Amino acid sequence: MLKNYIKFTFRTLWKNKGYAAINILGLSVGLTSFLVILLYLNYELSYDRWDPGLEKVFKVSIRDADDDISPNTQAPLAALLRDNASQIESATKISTDVTFEIPLSVEDKVISQSGAISADSLFFQVFPYKIIDGDPLTPLHKPNAMVISAAIATKLFGQENPIGKTIKVFNSFEREVTAVMEHPQGPTHLDIQMVYRSPYETDNYHWGNWSYYTYVKTKSLIRGEEVESAIDRIYYTDRLMKDKNMTYEAFRTSGSQEGLFVDAVHDIHNFPKYGNSNMANISILLVLAILLLFAGAVNFSNLSIASSLKRAKEVGVKKVLGFSQARLFWQFMGEIVIQCLIALGIAILLLHIALPYFNREFQISLRLFDAQFSWGLVTQVIACLVVVTLLSGLYPAVFLSRYNTTKVLKGDYSSGKQGATLRNGLIVIQFVVAAFFIIGIVIVDRQLNYMQQFDKGFSGEQVLRIQALMMQTREDNFEQVKNSLLSISGVQTVAKTTKVPGDQFSDTSTMNFKHNGELHRLGSVKVSKDYFETLDIKLIDGRLFTDSYNDQHTRSAIINETAAMKLGLQHAGGTYITYPDCDSIPMEVVGIVKDFNVLGLEQQIQPAVFTIGNDACMFQSGGAILVKLADGDIGKQVTAIENLWKRVEPGFGIRLSFLDENFHQLFSSHLRLQRIVAFFGFTAIAIAVIGLFALTAFLIGRRTKEISIRKILGANATDLGLLLGKDFMRLIAFAVVVAIPLGWWAADVWLQNFAYRIS
Repeated sequence: MLKNYIKFTFRTLWKNKGYAAINILGLSVGLTSFLVILLYLNYELSYDRWDPGLEKVFKVSIRDADDDISPNTQAPLAALLRDNASQIESATKISTDVTFEIPLSVEDKVISQSGAISADSLFFQVFPYKIIDGDPLTPLHKPNAMVISAAIATKLFGQENPIGKTIKVFNSFEREVTAVMEHPQGPTHLDIQMVYRSPYETDNYHWGNWSYYTYVKTKSLIRGEEVESAIDRIYYTDRLMKDKNMTYEAFRTSGSQEGLFVDAVHDIHNFPKYGNSNMANISILLVLAILLLFAGAVNFSNLSIASSLKRAKEVGVKKVLGFSQARLFWQFMGEIVIQCLIALGIAILLLHIALPYFNREFQISLRLFDAQFSWGLVTQVIACLVVVTLLSGLYPAVFLSRYNTTKVLKGDYSSGKQGATLRNGLIVIQFVVAAFFIIGIVIVDRQLNYMQQFDKGFSGEQVLRIQALMMQTREDNFEQVKNSLLSISGVQTVAKTTKVPGDQFSDTSTMNFKHNGELHRLGSVKVSKDYFETLDIKLIDGRLFTDSYNDQHTRSAIINETAAMKLGLQHAGGTYITYPDCDSIPMEVVGIVKDFNVLGLEQQIQPAVFTIGNDACMFQSGGAILVKLADGDIGKQVTAIENLWKRVEPGFGIRLSFLDENFHQLFSSHLRLQRIVAFFGFTAIAIAVIGLFALTAFLIGRRTKEISIRKILGANATDLGLLLGKDFMRLIAFAVVVAIPLGWWAADVWLQNFAYRIS
């Protein structure tokens, strides 16, 4: 019996192959889009879930009295929490930038490697990395220890056993390889390739050093709120109570939020308490994929209802022969299930074609049925198929099985007003989705154009960013490096800065500068004299930096417009500010510059203080060297700079990029969203239009006798077109009216993510 049903289903599909192809293809495209986003969602939600032990690991951050958030914490904080919190099993501090490439050398072999961190000896007691070679218990016990990944071991040592071998770091100090660790089998917010003990660990161990991330591991599975409450009390008692002069309970009752808070490690990537998260864009993509899948399912259901009239006589005959309504229902549901399975098969083939493009766009590695979550994905796909089958086929199956036998056998195949109402309702839903996508395409496109044309306040055109790996290059030897670069034909100016416009990971921390006895939270940026000229940043009042002693030794400062507004300054000159706890070295505000955007359009421009040197109780280094090139042969100038750099930092390859390209990369996620929304939108429109075309052709086929009579009576093509199309045009117009407020609301929600946006 089942074999006959299946055979009959394929015969029916072949008999109506045109409508069946449109049905199945529309559903396949919707399924493909949904499966791609489902894979992506699974990938994102699998961050830091590669080991059950990570359920007990939390990252500690600090909120200050002005509600500023700092992910960086003080060097002794990990030890304070480990020694005093009964809930804490272990704690570790690590250096903060795993994206920074550092030079590693073994004899004559030199590589540049990202994913390197310095950490204390307890790192592997907090993070459950698997040691596959070497000391598994205390791999960082030695003060000169280093643990590397298997990939780094192969890069540096080939097939040799790396244990006991030495690696030179930054061409300045050597570390001994004590163990080899396995790279996690899932994505992680810390893509670590090596961990080493810093030679400056002892010197940097003081409460004034905010250069570390702190992580704690609890003894048992407990809620983050409980961890937060325990460690916040310890921190307050040890660090704040002396100044606040009140108990912890009274301090919290006062409403202050200052203190420690934690993020569970597996929430950092997607659901951090503060900072950016990729989940907003993923949620948008998931909603769009569901809408597209829904459009395909509605199209399927609509065409099934419309074409069902061809099978009315079949239903009538089968009922006369004794088929029950339930048996007919399951027969038609079976046919729809087979069509949905065919659509799923085609969707998997399309997915295989689409995944390489998606992986390239999003710079990830998605694979169908990846071992990390294959069974979970299979369950999700099955559940999706069941929902789609019910959505697509439930009403058509009920509709077909309920035909009145007497009416059908008398030749009355009318579906009645109820069937027409549902069919029209489904058409409206399809075009609401299509119109919603059109609104989305327009809004995203307008915002992206606005972002690309927005006045950043600086010019990054033909400005080269050079990453100096050695601190000596940026600090003691900077003037020598600058003069060498300026000797190259075509190099106009050279500058340095600790905060580079366009850098994806930029320091957004602020500090309390004192002005007229009051504290103001401002960002501190170290630059050199020609910084503003190199980036063509406009001076509003006062002057720029010179070679004078005061300017070069942190006795003068330049601020941006936002900082001037915060300090209540309208003019530069005669006004002084000081760094925290450094009242003995006042800095005169000698200039005010136009605001310029460093972090992209999602964030407001920060108030910033620009100074030269580290002579005012505050040491800052890092960032990059900026080189302004003249028009002409850019390639020749870059080649000359690369050759010079071999002498500046011998043995290290140069890392350079153009500033305007880097700043453009800040929009990369939004550009990807623009392309995905456009693809989904045009696909949804195509499904709706093709479905409407097929439905119209089918309904016209039922009215051929009427059309013939009208033509005999003198109706022309225009009259017939208006007659047949007016009902559909009314439905589409109604769909647009429904979609406009929905699209308006969704666009406004999305635009709230931007500090600078279209109206």
